[in-house]
Parts: sequence; structure tokens; C-alpha cells
Amino acid sequence: MRKLIAVMVIGCQLLLTTGCWGMKEIQAQTYGSALGIDYKEGEFILYFQALNFADIAKQEGAAALQNKSTVVIGEGKGKSIEEAFTELEQHAALPLYIGHINSFILSERVIKNKMKDFIEYVGKEPLLRYNSWLFVTNEDIKKVFNSDSFFNLPNIFTTIQRPETVINENYFISPLKFSELVSKFYQPVGSILIPSLVINEHHFSEGGKGKKIPTLNGGYVLSKQQYKGFVSKQDLIGLKWVENKATVMFFSLNEQKVSVEIMDPKTNIMVLEQQKKPLYDLEVRAIGILKQNLDNLDMEKIEKKVEIKVKEDILKTLKTGDKINTDLFNISEKAYRYHVNKWDNKIINSFDKTSINNIKVNIHIEQSENYKR
Repeated sequence: MRKLIAVMVIGCQLLLTTGCWGMKEIQAQTYGSALGIDYKEGEFILYFQALNFADIAKQEGAAALQNKSTVVIGEGKGKSIEEAFTELEQHAALPLYIGHINSFILSERVIKNKMKDFIEYVGKEPLLRYNSWLFVTNEDIKKVFNSDSFFNLPNIFTTIQRPETVINENYFISPLKFSELVSKFYQPVGSILIPSLVINEHHFSEGGKGKKIPTLNGGYVLSKQQYKGFVSKQDLIGLKWVENKATVMFFSLNEQKVSVEIMDPKTNIMVLEQQKKPLYDLEVRAIGILKQNLDNLDMEKIEKKVEIKVKEDILKTLKTGDKINTDLFNISEKAYRYHVNKWDNKIINSFDKTSINNIKVNIHIEQSENYKR
């Protein structure tokens, strides 16, 4: 009897013991970090970027930084994105795994003509994640995937894989996740700005050679499922005052040799209801810290000049939106979400720069920064 009980206990323990039966060893798969998608001559071209996990893991000690980290890039073609990936799988040395894909990079041709195909593909592929980053590029996607980081660190330490850490404090073009694209793509008002990636070879070098650093130069605009065009970083300058996402912004009045650090700007959008079409008042408030004042200008005078410059930036981006018939600030969303019974979508979508009734800017400069001692 005791032997029978002992056998039963051991059997139960074996059944309850967790194991990894059927699991593949980590070195037996190719782990993708980013997917690139282009469309040419009636075919999708899919690019698969894979990083060497050994390179990522060995970040201790100088030896890890002596050699450039390796990147494997695959390329497949097909009439659909699925077919292109299947072709790539059939020629891989190791099975391809897409559960770690962190970024999508699309060509302009895709967002012009095949955006629904891309959204459908990601939506029905269970291993692809909705919190992956999304970019567009007019560069060769292979070149973007082969770009550099600093100190021979893996490509994972770049804007492509970690945009929020690179641009959070000093940039006004916000990184975009796939989930945000899906939530706005079928929305009948407003716009989507997908950051544009280029390779910058001019600002950094290492060992006497220029570093090919992926950076943002503007954004591609979608509105009501339609492609609207490319907008440069310079023309998007007003975004930094309206989107309430950046926390610190540096900005200079060069002619007056004044430099001010703007802290945590906040914008309030008010909808004026007593009109045939929605009109909006914008109020921007922020605190500034004086970084430089070589001509010793009066503080009130500096505040006034800063307020004028902020208003000019906003108007510049409004005019750019008019050129492509798009609400770049998504101001019309306010009427769509909170005053839907007042106006129909057609009237709300008639937004242009004349829809802005008033722009009020209030910048308070609290203090001057003392020199370090």
C-alpha cells in the first residue's frame, strides 16, 4: 500500500513539474527587431532586421565596444506582405521570430497607397505588438537598418528602437505607436503625423569617420485615410507649443542675444459655440528661465518678444496645414468629441487658419540662472 501511495505521489509530482518541452533554444531562432515595408511595381518588399542578442548582452567591459555590432537584414518580395514574409522564411538559415519586433519603417509609397494593407497585416498577426513604433522614410530601408549608434553599441540604442529616450526632452515631433495610428486612422476629423526618418552623416564622427545616425526631419501626414504629404521639421515648429508633450524647450531671440528655456508649456483650446462653424481660442501658458541676456534687456520686454515669437511659430504651422488642407494641430477634435450635436463632421472638417478666433500667449520668466561657481 505504501509503495502504491509513493508511486502515485511521484507520478503527480512528475505531472506537475514544469518543463520546456517543445520550446526552442534562444540561439535556434532569428529574433527580429524591426520590419521595413516598401511597395514597388505591384509587389511588397519586406525587410527584416535582426540583431545579435550576444552583442546586446555583453555590455560590460571595454571589450564589448571594440567591434561594430552585427545586424542581419533579410529581404523578401510578394503580392502581399504575408507572401513577402513567407518567401523570406523559406530562405532563412534559422527560423524567423517576429515577437520582438519593436519598430515598423514604411516607405512613402506604402502610406500613399497601401496603408490599409499594412494595418490589416499587423492587426491579424498575433505576434506583432500594437505598442511598436512607426516611422516613414524616403531613404533605402536597408541603409536605415544598417545605421550606427555611438561607441559600436547595437542598433537597438538608436531613435529607431528607443525614440522616447532620444527625443523626449529636446524635440517637438512626437514618436508614434501603431496603436495611435489605428485609433486615429478611421477617425473622420483631424490628422496623423508619422515621423520621418533620415540618415544624418554630418553631426557626429567616430575615429575620424562620420557616423550614420538615424534622425527625424519632419513628418508624413494622413487625414481621413488619405495621404496629405510631407511636412518639414521647420514648418512643424508650432507643434511644440500646442501638443503639451514636451517638458523643456530651448529657444533663442538671436538678434537680441537672448536665450530662454521654456518649461512645460500648456495649451488650452476653447470652442466658441455661437457660430455657424466652430471657432477656437488658443491660450498658451508657460514658465521661462533666462539663460542668456547679453544686452541686459528688460524682463518684461523679453517676455513680450518671446510671446510674439511663440505666436508666430503657431501661425506658421497653421499656414502649412492650410497648404495641404489639414488640421496639423488636431484642434478640430475638440469640437468633434465635445460638441458633436452642434455641427456635423463636414462643417467641423472645414477647419483652416481662419477657424482660429484668437491666440493668447502668456510666458512668465521667473528667474535668471546664476553662473556656476
